[in-house]
Amino acid sequence: NVWISGTEPGDSIQKFSPDGKLLWDFGRRWPKDREFKQDNQSVELLSGIEDFGLDNDAQEIYVSDGARNKRILVFDMKTGAFKRGWGGHGLPLAEIDNDPTPPYDISGPPPELKQFVPLLHCVHVSRDGMVYVCERGNDRMQVFTREGKWVMSFTVHPSTQARGPNCGGPFGKSGPCGTVFNMAFSADPEQKYLFIADGTNNTVWIHERKTGQLVGSFGGAGRYAGNLHWIDTIGTDSKGNIYTGEVEDGKRIQKFVRVNP
Repeated sequence: NVWISGTEPGDSIQKFSPDGKLLWDFGRRWPKDREFKQDNQSVELLSGIEDFGLDNDAQEIYVSDGARNKRILVFDMKTGAFKRGWGGHGLPLAEIDNDPTPPYDISGPPPELKQFVPLLHCVHVSRDGMVYVCERGNDRMQVFTREGKWVMSFTVHPSTQARGPNCGGPFGKSGPCGTVFNMAFSADPEQKYLFIADGTNNTVWIHERKTGQLVGSFGGAGRYAGNLHWIDTIGTDSKGNIYTGEVEDGKRIQKFVRVNP
């Protein structure tokens, strides 16, 4: 089946058959007439689904409710029933604060905060059951078990401004900020590497999955083949080829083929 979602408070997740028939609507949309107030404890409404991941083995949906809130929520894939959720470093929902993330001195790297920092730009589940969360607002990846136990975190090009002045969305007047826009696992059985899409530096960073160590990169800002302009999404196929999608006026998908497997 095909699953899609939007990121605004009035959007949700919808499930379609391969020929486009609507099969299911997840709901939990934020009412259009209700002013948003951060609430990381309620699971009845979502402030905006920044991303979601499907765990087909467990038949669960992992939702990054991190456009305005700062948490990961897990729901039953068939019924939509809430199952569990957590914040940064595995904090229970009850312990997540509902305060804005404090600013930081952008002349240095973002501080190591315990709470999640919006935007939580992706959530993906590996074959061995680890949950990877892209924390764009802190140049950080956090890794958890399926149950929400914190395993580790690592930063991605932390000298890049992650939030604050002059940070905006792709269609606003301000430029991009943060490095961890999205990620994909390598195609080998162990999923040894993470390919991390950095829309600010227009680079794909290659990190070892188990250690977080940086081992390579490709891309670079530009409009020619192989360059990137505001990369926002990334995926791999079973042969190890990499696909990138660019937003704003990038407006293209590119395919990168492995040359040294």
